[in-house]
Formats: sequence, structure tokens, C-alpha cells
Amino acid sequence: MPLEDHAERVLDLVATIPEGRVLAYGDISKRLGGMGPRTVGTVMSRYGSDLPWWRVIRSDGRPPQGLEDEALEHWRAEGTPMVRGLLDGGRADMARARWDFGGAGTGSSAAARAGVRGGLHHVEIWVEDIAAAGREWGWLLDRLGYHLGDDWGHGQAWELGSLYVVVESGPDVERGRHERKRAGVNHLAFHGGSREDVDAVAADCAAGGWTLMFADRHPYAGGPQHYAAYLESGEGFEVELVAD
Repeated sequence: MPLEDHAERVLDLVATIPEGRVLAYGDISKRLGGMGPRTVGTVMSRYGSDLPWWRVIRSDGRPPQGLEDEALEHWRAEGTPMVRGLLDGGRADMARARWDFGGAGTGSSAAARAGVRGGLHHVEIWVEDIAAAGREWGWLLDRLGYHLGDDWGHGQAWELGSLYVVVESGPDVERGRHERKRAGVNHLAFHGGSREDVDAVAADCAAGGWTLMFADRHPYAGGPQHYAAYLESGEGFEVELVAD
């Protein structure tokens, strides 16, 4: 479908976003259907200058790329909730700032949007090769029930309720393969569903660019009472899928 056929629907929706509230590109694409987050971003880039463009942002709460300073000025003027507050914040607090379309359309319940104090808010993974990492992480996160909330070319945000995982390769990324054995984060562990669910992902992992680790001890590499699959990405990131 030509971009112009999407533009009117996107712009009509953007015009209704209230002051102090925001939507991610992925929120709009899901609400309207028939397009992806990048199409929404392209519509806003070409046709959105006369609308409150600062209310349409990346799903991790960051303003549109290249317009950060202008967006922050608008957010402060409108009282948009921000992480670290209006004075020091540089990212919208999506749990509080995301507009809920009057109670429908964002894909998560009010409780999930509000989050739980102390719960994990998001994870950001910096990679060298976003094309390869996007395929690998996208394959795995899709299998785990996440959906693509945003894609800005050198990064993607995958959402599950109020939690999101960002995979990004930007200008600040220092080159060098990830090494899980160095001091730092060793691996990420996800609830993998049933034992059958974990086994299915492990069996198919090569198709997504992942390697099954500790294959000689799978699925009990973590101990005789711990049923899990350990996977390694092409860039050396380790993920553990724990069976319920």
C-alpha cells in the first residue's frame, strides 16, 4: 500500500494525542493495522511537522532521533512524565506517559503499564552488527511472545507488557565482541514456558542464529532439578530459558 494511503490515518490519530501524553510508533501501527512502526515513523518524518510530532516517540521513551532537544522543550512545557523528572529527564516514562486510547489499543493492561516497584523496567543490549543481532534477538524474542514495538534503523525495541528489550548499535558502541566471562552481566534468563516450549526453541535455535550451549548436559546443565536451555548468539550473548 502506498505511503500516502497510510498518512491520513496516522496523522488523524496523532492529532488527538492529548498534551502530556505520548504514543510509540508501534502503538500507532498496532492500533491502525496494515503497517509497521517504521511506516509510522516515515509518515511523521514527511508529513507530521504541523502536528504534535513530539508526542510520537520510540517505545523505550526516547524522543524522535535528531529532534531530542526540541522534544524535551515541548515535554517540559506540557508536563509529560519523564524518567528522573522534568528537569533532569531525557526519556519519557512510558508507564505513566503512554496514552491508552481511552482504555484500549496499547496491548497491555493498566496494571502492566503501571509496573511494580522493583520490577524490571527494560533491558538494553548494545551490539556491533544490528542486522545480525536484529535477526537473532528478533527470532528469539518473537518465540517468547514479545512483539516489535519500534525499529529506528540502528535499533529495535521488543515489548512484552510493560517490559521491553532494546537491541541497538549506535555511534557510541565500542567495537569488540561481547565476552560473557568478563566482569559484567553474564547472561539474561527468561521464563521459557513449559518443558515442551523450551525444548522446541532449543531444537530450532540454529535457524534463528543461536547455538545450544552445554549440549552434552542439556536440559540439566544448571543442575538435576533445573530444566533449562542455554543459548548463545552470534555475538556471544548468552540467554537462559527456564522451564516453568
